[in-house]
Amino acid sequence: MNKSTTSDNNLVEIQKVNRATYDNLANEYEQRNKTLKNVTEYALSLFIKHLSSGKEILETGCAVGLAINIMERKGLNVTGIDISPKMVKYAKKRNPKSDIVLGDFLTYKFGKKYDGIFSFAFIHLFPKNIALKILKKMYELLKSGGVLYLGTSRSKQSYESWEVKKDYQNKKRRFRKHWTQKELENALIETGFKKLDLYIIEDPFKKVWMDFVVQKP
Repeated sequence: MNKSTTSDNNLVEIQKVNRATYDNLANEYEQRNKTLKNVTEYALSLFIKHLSSGKEILETGCAVGLAINIMERKGLNVTGIDISPKMVKYAKKRNPKSDIVLGDFLTYKFGKKYDGIFSFAFIHLFPKNIALKILKKMYELLKSGGVLYLGTSRSKQSYESWEVKKDYQNKKRRFRKHWTQKELENALIETGFKKLDLYIIEDPFKKVWMDFVVQKP
């Protein structure tokens, strides 16, 4: 799919397939919580150090709500959003007092701004031209001085396509954009963000992630 010609119809198809895929993967995501807890806590510590207790946080693609649970226990007020009904069901069960929304980040009207946005393994689910719109919306949703944590797997080449998610037993396809480090850094800076930190993290499944911490001036 050409990144410069993704139409509204293409995006509807991408969202439809991704919703179905992550519904099918929800049980496996839930089963992986214990394995991913430590690396998730570590990633969140790199984000939370820029925030103080009581701050308002948005998590995009919150999945089964592991990160929300950790952030809430650290004293942050978290809103989560995910497009998968089954993921949201797990997230609400884990975090019954949290505001967790079933919806599409691109079209949802949040109605307020946030001190921080935690966005892990989310930006790569969209073609680049749509991802740039997502970054712009994140920028607009942040208060002045707000912090964005943006994580995706590291790639040596930039490309995007439909792919099967091979690292799960329930092998379903979804759209995937592979970002190079320089490409994503440039996209963040061009959106208006100020770079604070970059962390290269290997998870328990041997996947290597590049996690940017940036700030809205």
